[in-house]
Amino acid sequence: MSRPRIPAPGARERGAGLVEWMVGVVVAIVTVLLVYRVFIVTESLRRNAESDGDAQQTALFVLSRLSFDVANAGAGIVPAAQDLATCPVTADLSALLRPISVLVTDSGAPDIPDSVVVRYAVGTGRATPVPFAAAAPSGAPFSVRSPLGFLAGDLVIAFDRRGACVRTTLTSVGVPAAGVVALAHDIVANDLPASAMLVDLGPAPKVVTTRYDVAGGVLRTTDVLGGDAPNPLASNIVNLKLQYGVDTDGDGALDTWVPAQESSLAGNWTSAAVLQASATTLARIKALRIGLVVRGEQFDRAATRGFDWVLFDCAATDKNACPGRLAGSIAPSVRGGYHYRVYETVVPLRNQLWSRG
Repeated sequence: MSRPRIPAPGARERGAGLVEWMVGVVVAIVTVLLVYRVFIVTESLRRNAESDGDAQQTALFVLSRLSFDVANAGAGIVPAAQDLATCPVTADLSALLRPISVLVTDSGAPDIPDSVVVRYAVGTGRATPVPFAAAAPSGAPFSVRSPLGFLAGDLVIAFDRRGACVRTTLTSVGVPAAGVVALAHDIVANDLPASAMLVDLGPAPKVVTTRYDVAGGVLRTTDVLGGDAPNPLASNIVNLKLQYGVDTDGDGALDTWVPAQESSLAGNWTSAAVLQASATTLARIKALRIGLVVRGEQFDRAATRGFDWVLFDCAATDKNACPGRLAGSIAPSVRGGYHYRVYETVVPLRNQLWSRG
């Protein structure tokens, strides 16, 4: 076992003095401050990247959901457009029978969100109208020349091409005989002649008339037919802008983009005008352009400047030549230390394109 070494008498002991200790403490403090500063910068970059990622995920979700509905707009409705265009005009979208696939309501200002109503049927058995085989007095079953494709619970529209249009739900389907089938339905008040036609929209609960709008930074969906309350879909939606892609000269090709407003160059595309438009005018709508301004979730103390956004830009030097171009700014006091991203997409109205060329 070793003994502790005892310094010889008179020998000088060596160790750290006060100066050395102070230098060491200062170096340690500086190191901690540097590490803390690096951590703060790294954490800020991480939060900013996460905020931008949140905004991107929100925008992709919203655009995919809107694109899906808009791409299906007009299914089951467009093939009967010429006849359904004779149905009465109404601003009550829950009672609307006219062949409106998409209906944009412009807010009147670039920095205020628009809204849109999308309509389509989900019938799988009948894609086109079928003729009546006999007149149908009020309360009587519909006798139609199509033994297949109808099911109890289907929502149907019957019309006589003179403006008498009724919507009802089938309650039972009779046994086909000589190519004719009797369709019992909820009672309607109209007498329909033998020249009437019938459109099958598919199972009633699945027929789509959905409104998309923004309230308080939240994108909402509303089942218009069901009369439901608005359902929150996505938060941090600052702006939603929508524009029609229109064929102005009737050659079947999209020529320009127009908001849902009245224009001396492109015509009147307000919601009121579209609701009463003829089938020929409705056929000129070929696509819908969707623009989003989305806010990130994470707060950034360094984001003190305003945010300038542009939607529907083009490569022209003169930006006034860009059809439908929109621009706006979010003031520093409104921005509130958050990051913003801009997204947009174009969705062709494929049912209109396929059915009408």
